[in-house]
Amino acid sequence: MDASKKSTISDAVCIIAFCVLLLMTVRSYFFENRLEYQLNTGLFTALFCLVPMMFRRAKIMTLPLVFVIMIETAIFLHGYGVLFMQYDDLVWYDTVTHTVSSVVVGLCVFYALMVVDGHDEKVMLGKKGMSIFIVLTMLALSVYWEVFELIVDIISGTNMQYSPFDTMRDMLSNTLGGIFVAIYVRWFLGRHPDYDVAKEFSLHPKLTKFAGHAYRAE
Repeated sequence: MDASKKSTISDAVCIIAFCVLLLMTVRSYFFENRLEYQLNTGLFTALFCLVPMMFRRAKIMTLPLVFVIMIETAIFLHGYGVLFMQYDDLVWYDTVTHTVSSVVVGLCVFYALMVVDGHDEKVMLGKKGMSIFIVLTMLALSVYWEVFELIVDIISGTNMQYSPFDTMRDMLSNTLGGIFVAIYVRWFLGRHPDYDVAKEFSLHPKLTKFAGHAYRAE
């Protein structure tokens, strides 16, 4: 499949996900009597679905089609779960969404590391170092996310933190997603040792330059 066709399909996936989530948000507003938090989540997730398409059209980066589908799936699952109360009705739903989202975030960490690794001679992570760094980063992000949920609950009166058990389950799900990505990364780099993210993503030159400068500045 050529790049033009992939871009068209990618944009279509983004637009369809946006429209479906927007329609679900409107329906929830008129017929489901949802809270402001739930409606705002639906609207935000709908708008966020357009980000990959906007990045491509602005020539910031062009995400691979498979990765776009993964991103849209993670966003859609969260928006659907909040708008239609799946987090409350299905015990396993929160675990699934956290695991899927953590895989997407873990891949984002991997690609960011590859940009730095490929454009700064001082960075030599390798397959093992990359995998370990991804898992550690996911552990740190998991903690900060749970703290963020707690702050939102305190400020807005929502109930994102159901219980200490829910918090631990979320952190385990996020860790599991990070481990999945780490295993995939070791396999992928073994098969593609010369993988260039900047070329694959058609990354804007300023972003690669910024990545190298940012690392050296530390």
